[in-house]
Amino acid sequence: MRVKLSYTVKTEDVLKEAAKILNLSADDMSQAIGLFNSVQEELRADKSDDGVVNVKRVKEMMEEFRGSLLSIDTRLMEVSEIVVGYDEYQNALASGAATIASSSSPVDGDE
Repeated sequence: MRVKLSYTVKTEDVLKEAAKILNLSADDMSQAIGLFNSVQEELRADKSDDGVVNVKRVKEMMEEFRGSLLSIDTRLMEVSEIVVGYDEYQNALASGAATIASSSSPVDGDE
């Protein structure tokens, strides 16, 4: 079962924290790359003494590969949501600051 966690960081640390979260997928990425290569070797029977493909092993490896990709994709989605939220926050600050600046400057004829 998967659960969603949340915690608080300073605004200036959001993207650094997102990078740390993304790095949690490093092992899954290494595993996925290894499985990507191993599945191809197995399909070509490169490591087989008799040149016969072990289809059962290929199927197992492909399932494991897909699981690694799912973990990576899930983590990417989480980090993407963080980055999008941060960008929206920054844009809201910028537009809010622009609104405040324009409302506090005198309008022609008000001087």
